[in-house]
This record gives sequence, structure tokens and C-alpha cells, in this order.
Amino acid sequence: MSSTVSVLILAAGSSSRMGKIKQLLPWKESTLLGHTIEIAKLSKASEVIVVLGSNARLIQESIETTEVVFLENTKWKEGLGTSIACGVDYLLNNNKEADAALILLGDQALMNTEYVDKIIDLYSSGESGIIGTEYGEKIGVPALFERPYFSDLLKLDGDRGAQVLLKKLDAKVLGMNPKGKAYDVDTLEDYNNLLKMSANKD
Repeated sequence: MSSTVSVLILAAGSSSRMGKIKQLLPWKESTLLGHTIEIAKLSKASEVIVVLGSNARLIQESIETTEVVFLENTKWKEGLGTSIACGVDYLLNNNKEADAALILLGDQALMNTEYVDKIIDLYSSGESGIIGTEYGEKIGVPALFERPYFSDLLKLDGDRGAQVLLKKLDAKVLGMNPKGKAYDVDTLEDYNNLLKMSANKD
């Protein structure tokens, strides 16, 4: 079947552990957030939505891109779950065509279009209505949720985001091995390690 999948990129946090605006840190030809937007735009997704919060205006003005919907989550301080709910609320009210939402984090710098497309292809093949990324024993994002689960996503709050729902619906979740691509950049040390990894590959 052919599916219409919308990507929700979560980038609302204040980067408190980083001490700098994480979304705008240089990465490859762009920034951490700019890179995530580009891999999403190059994927089979039908639309890319970016949920901002802290420093929303500054970040949006710094990202040179088109064909992307920017949303501002005014409740971003309450945690990641509110950003997911913000994006899903937009989909429910503005995109009746969306069959599923694929949630990405704006700071997973090693994520690529191939991995995003693999999730979309698995969903389109009818494998599962929920697909998540394996972190050892846990399942997290990137994660795709079919439209029937939008009402559950809408109720999310707090900082654990989609993980709560993935755990609750564990039996229905198809887990994918990210093969090292799910690297979170939360601290300056994480970012410096990322730059070292990149330099070693070049």
C-alpha cells in the first residue's frame, strides 16, 4: 500500500545541559537541526513539521529551508511529550491525509534518510502500525505511529515522550536496530565526541 507519512521533528528544548543553542551547532554542511530537516525532506515522507520552543524565533530565522512547517510549542518547558502532542494536534486539524506520524529528534546527528525511509517502507508494507528504534532493552524514537494512535500521542506530557506509549503498547511495536545511528547530542562532550567520530571517518 502507499502511505502518507508526516515527519515530526522535535527541537523545542533549551539545551540546558549543553550551555549553547544545540539546534544551531554546526554539523556537516548545516547545523544539527538543519541536518535533520534535510534528511527528512529527502525521505519518502509527504511533509516535514518542526516543533520549536525555546529560542523558537532565533532558530527558525537561522534555518534556511523551504517546504517545512514550523510550530511553536508554548508548553515546551513541561517536556518532550508536549512537543509530540503539539505536532499531532497540528496533523489532526490540518492534515486529514496523514496516515502516520514519524517522530524524529532534532539532535540525532548520525541519523540518515535511509533509516527514515526504512521505517516508512516497513509501515507501508503493512508490517506494523507502530515502529520504534531499539536502545538495548528499550524502544524509543525515531518512532512511527499510525493515525489510530494519534489520540494517545495527544495525551502525552512530561519528559519521557513517546517512550511511555511504546512501553504500554509493547506487544504491537516493531523494533528496529539503528546500527549506531541513534546517537543523542545532549552535552558539549557528546558534541565533541561526534566531531571526533566524523573526523576519524574522513
